Amino acid sequence: MNPSSFLRRMRGALALMAVGVALAPTTASALDTNLVPSIGADTGRFTLPISCQISVGTLKLIKIGGTVDIQGIAPVQLGPGQAFYLSQGSGALTLPAWLSTLGGIATINKADATVSSLKIGATRSTPATVDLSRLYDLSVTDVPVVSGKPITVGLPKTGSFRVGPYIAPADGRVQFRFEGATADVTLKSSLGLKIKVHAECAASQGNALLSVAVGSQVDPSKPALFEGEPLSYPTVAAGNLIGIVNAPYKCDIGGQRYDVGVAVGGVIPLAVKRTGTLSITQASGAITLPATTVNRLMDAGVTSIQGKVDELKLIVDNGTPANPNVLPGGTAIPSTSLVRDKAVVLSLPTNGTVTAGPFKPSATAASMVIGMGSAAATLQFNGSNQTVPVSCPKPEPDALLVDAPIL
Repeated sequence: MNPSSFLRRMRGALALMAVGVALAPTTASALDTNLVPSIGADTGRFTLPISCQISVGTLKLIKIGGTVDIQGIAPVQLGPGQAFYLSQGSGALTLPAWLSTLGGIATINKADATVSSLKIGATRSTPATVDLSRLYDLSVTDVPVVSGKPITVGLPKTGSFRVGPYIAPADGRVQFRFEGATADVTLKSSLGLKIKVHAECAASQGNALLSVAVGSQVDPSKPALFEGEPLSYPTVAAGNLIGIVNAPYKCDIGGQRYDVGVAVGGVIPLAVKRTGTLSITQASGAITLPATTVNRLMDAGVTSIQGKVDELKLIVDNGTPANPNVLPGGTAIPSTSLVRDKAVVLSLPTNGTVTAGPFKPSATAASMVIGMGSAAATLQFNGSNQTVPVSCPKPEPDALLVDAPIL
């Protein structure tokens, strides 16, 4: 096969590298490739603001703010009728300092807490909602109470949780949602005094966690379940998510389709004000060439790749700009050798991070959805100076980065 055929073969892969540069969860450096999940997996951590009605007995006292922190893995895409899960789940329900202040008044120094209901929904799926409290022990005992500090209940008590199986609808999108929680807290004094408090909690700034597109391009025969994936994120500020989406692309390389993954992510707001804007910050990414793709390229004579990502476009529904190129200056792809039977996971950019946005929501829409679009680049094979244009279409169905309610 001649060099121009090699170049055509990498057409999709390079475009995907472009996508990877757009978004990822780091602070000042390139994405750690050890955190990149399998192609098709969406890993993330969400801190959702909630409002809790506090009652003592039948007396409703006050509504106070809190947070629910959820970490887990979901599929990037689904097929019609496919079984799917939210896996490797963990998190916490945090009730604010008002409770511990109340405890301080009554010489309270410990608390028992049970989350008696924690519902995770997957819209348009079957079932539409799963209550984790029916599956796992969501309780803690003898939590130290310090006046003026919040009370946190870890979820679950041990290990991690798996939500599902859900069954995907025939088409459209599925939205994972926090559908509410209830907690019973017993404040305890060393003198034997007990105060029982009940909290009814709901999302206060939109309850969407993430959305997944459903399309016939995805094989629904196997459940979408990811286990044993890297999942280690820092706490993110309330109202934000931090995560990595490793989106599957089908790339035309030398007239044939090749599988390539692009890991993208960042710190992303979970909601946007109608008069405000949304930006994806602390952003970077990575290209994933699975071993099967590496082997096919090597069979065609490609032993190393390098080049430059020239363009990456996002698709912004109900927002402007609608189809921006978030890499107007491009970014270099360092020379990388291919090794048979070994996947390539390459951080882009190799240093630093970028920002995508700001994106302004439309005047009347209920939500703004941002997904991964097409990309373009130039590439050289085997140390050659010859450059070839590379392109890749957007994923089908969509690979979504955020589905932010407009408040």
